[in-house]
Amino acid sequence: MIQKLRTVTLTNGNIKDLATDCEQLNIRGAVALHQEIQLKKISTHGHSSFQSRVTAQILNSSGSCRLKDYCEINEITSAGSFKLNNGKVIKLNSSGKLTIEQSLEAESVDVIGIVKAAKINAKSFALKLSGESEIKELHADDIWVEKDKITILPLLKKKLNCNCLKGKIVRLSYTNAEIVDGDVVNVGRNCKVKTLYYTESYSIAPNSKVQKIIRREKE
Repeated sequence: MIQKLRTVTLTNGNIKDLATDCEQLNIRGAVALHQEIQLKKISTHGHSSFQSRVTAQILNSSGSCRLKDYCEINEITSAGSFKLNNGKVIKLNSSGKLTIEQSLEAESVDVIGIVKAAKINAKSFALKLSGESEIKELHADDIWVEKDKITILPLLKKKLNCNCLKGKIVRLSYTNAEIVDGDVVNVGRNCKVKTLYYTESYSIAPNSKVQKIIRREKE
């Protein structure tokens, strides 16, 4: 027998009194929540904003969703626009636009589309660019940046701009970075890098520019 979660569906308004025994929240419309919430599942279609802390196992969003405070969520899937202030997530999949205002800690981050982030720490990070993206600081064991093949935007617009990008295995294309730092670094097509640090090996595509290359000793 499948146990049904105690579910509340909201369609509009400012909510300050969601029932404490609610396990699943469905949002269908424009809703703002003004209290701290702990749920098993959140499903939102439309415009949702969470003003206080959010703890959940699963969050599925289509449309636009904003988490203004700290969040701890096992799995986020977003199709549309997703904005997060800071928090911890195990798995994040975004197709559309992802914004991280302060910092995100995650096991895996997969983005198809656009990302604007101050700081991301992850085990694995994969980005398929469909527009201009910006990450100030990116730290991940495994980093893969490439362009999405299906968008109509001119190629010049599909770029990741990054101050510092640090990992173990780093594969980049269409990336402009001040610092790229990795054990094994593959600078693919259409990249501009000021300083490349590596410990094991590096490669640079013919149409990419790297100003300075520095070998580091393995720690």
